[in-house]
Amino acid sequence: MVEAVKTVELSKIYRGKEPVEALKEVSFSVAKGELFTLLGQNGAGKTTFLRIISTQLLQTGGEASVLGYDVLTQPEQVRRHISIVPQDVATYGNFTPWEYAYYFSMLRGMTTSKAKEDAERALKAVELWDLRNRPCATLSGGEKKRAIIASALSSNADVYMLDEPTSGLDAVARRNVWAVLREIVEEGKTILLTTHIMEEAEMVSDRLAIIHKGSVVAEGSPDQIKKMTKEKFRVVIEGDLKALGLSENGNHVARFGNKNVIYIKDEDEAVELVAKSLKMGLKAETATVTLEDAFVKLVGGDLD
Repeated sequence: MVEAVKTVELSKIYRGKEPVEALKEVSFSVAKGELFTLLGQNGAGKTTFLRIISTQLLQTGGEASVLGYDVLTQPEQVRRHISIVPQDVATYGNFTPWEYAYYFSMLRGMTTSKAKEDAERALKAVELWDLRNRPCATLSGGEKKRAIIASALSSNADVYMLDEPTSGLDAVARRNVWAVLREIVEEGKTILLTTHIMEEAEMVSDRLAIIHKGSVVAEGSPDQIKKMTKEKFRVVIEGDLKALGLSENGNHVARFGNKNVIYIKDEDEAVELVAKSLKMGLKAETATVTLEDAFVKLVGGDLD
């Protein structure tokens, strides 16, 4: 595997009256041409990791490299090959989306014709071409976010580092960005993405790592992560469960008001429970466990 990003026992401690260990010996590799996602709760250490990899923050211990360049000793070489979308970034009000995409490309050393070509492509990809000449001060929050994403996409970088890029976008815009990210990966580029949105991680990732309190607790494809839980199926039942006697069968039940999710190991048992529920007049359906189910289990949370 040709490595685009590699970390070995990467650690970060924020010093203060009460030191915070934000990363705890994090080790994994991201292959070239792969979309790799760091999935975790807010405060899990995702942004800290991305800031170290992008040479914005010094690690406390361990090693990190991008395309073979050490982030600590060769930061300039790293920066030539990466493009970043920070988590919390504000647009300049008098800048237009076109200026973001075009001028940021020029700053990276592109020719005028190449910068114009890539800027147009990026703005069309995030559906901002018709708004390209409007000042960002007149755009909505989601449109401003897409302008920032376009500025990164127009860079033609080898490795894109995107920190929760779709946060704040509506469902349609989010899915458009997902499609663009997959197109970039199919062109051979590498994307390192952070998110706490389960659907996003499942839809776009080739592989992902679940990070919890600074440590990686699981790594693999979305399907591999889902198989790490002992319960393989979920049955959703709407209504009173007392008549089903579920309290005696040892299955975990997550309750959300009048809806109940029962986690079951065996598919036949799940189908049987759905049939029994339907006969009793309850609404019921079954499916395999979701990435969110696996995530909650793996980080030690309570499913309900």
